[in-house]
Amino acid sequence: MDQSKKAVGKLLVVLAVLTLAAVGRAHADTLGLAGLERMAKSGNVPAENQLGLAYLRGNGIEQDFSKARYWFEKAAAHHGPAAMCNLGEMRLRGLGVRQDDAKAAAWFKKSADMHYVPAQYEMGYLYQNGIGVPKDLGQAQLYYELAAYAGYRPAALALAQIRGEQQLQGKNGNSGSIPVTAVPKSNNL
Repeated sequence: MDQSKKAVGKLLVVLAVLTLAAVGRAHADTLGLAGLERMAKSGNVPAENQLGLAYLRGNGIEQDFSKARYWFEKAAAHHGPAAMCNLGEMRLRGLGVRQDDAKAAAWFKKSADMHYVPAQYEMGYLYQNGIGVPKDLGQAQLYYELAAYAGYRPAALALAQIRGEQQLQGKNGNSGSIPVTAVPKSNNL
């Protein structure tokens, strides 16, 4: 994949993630930052992740990527798949860390292996586009199927796209690639 397509793909990641970011805000806003911090410091994994999100976005506090990463890493150490997925997003987008597609894929994989549906979708996207992993439509299809089976609509749409492309290639005898239009969608950031 050429660099411009990769750049467009990453931009679409950012736009999708920012659009869906409001979903996680409600929990932090209703709990209050002090209560959230108290729960996070006591080892509550969802609170650790939510506090990381608050720092990542600057919700009610100054945006601080290093503190966001700290809380995501604490939650990930406590086996929190949402935090693992968020660490993958930070690596993929280079937020407070060196941008690294392979390390992002490793975090998404850990989360996906714990059956975290948004991470399964992300892995499908990475395999579909060869970002941080070798391009492999079979693996992309597998991860999209897992997420779609769980009711994740973006995965069902991406899966339909792959199947449509496969049918077109079969009918036309075209072994070349067709441009990819699926965009990653994350409920985490």
